[in-house]
Amino acid sequence: MSWTMAILVGVAAMSLFRIVAQWRRATRPKDDDWDARFIGQLRKAGIAPFEAVPVDFFFDLPNEQASNEVTELLKGEGYEVDSRPEADSGRYSLHATFTMRLLVDEMKAHTLRFRALAEEKGGKYDGWAVGKGQPRRVR
Repeated sequence: MSWTMAILVGVAAMSLFRIVAQWRRATRPKDDDWDARFIGQLRKAGIAPFEAVPVDFFFDLPNEQASNEVTELLKGEGYEVDSRPEADSGRYSLHATFTMRLLVDEMKAHTLRFRALAEEKGGKYDGWAVGKGQPRRVR
């Protein structure tokens, strides 16, 4: 009888643990997304939130015309842009750099905007990374 009771208690404990884990996952804040997690990791690694750093943005575009259009748009907004054709595919890889603070709301806005821009041109936004230039203080 005691073995049966021990097994029932163990099953109940595992069930309760699973219910709590599912509930915690369901109630996780909605802005727990890639941009927020990545910025959190960078801050833990020592990137100061009030320091502007070079941020690299990456696009995969279907052709030279799309690449030129995105290049002109981003250069007009102050980005440094370079693009090159990918071997054998005819597609273009575009890289844009902008110095900015790593603030979650701003990065989410960039991600949404750049995804829409890339899709509009028939391409794909491949995300961002912190560049290799020197950070500078924003006034």
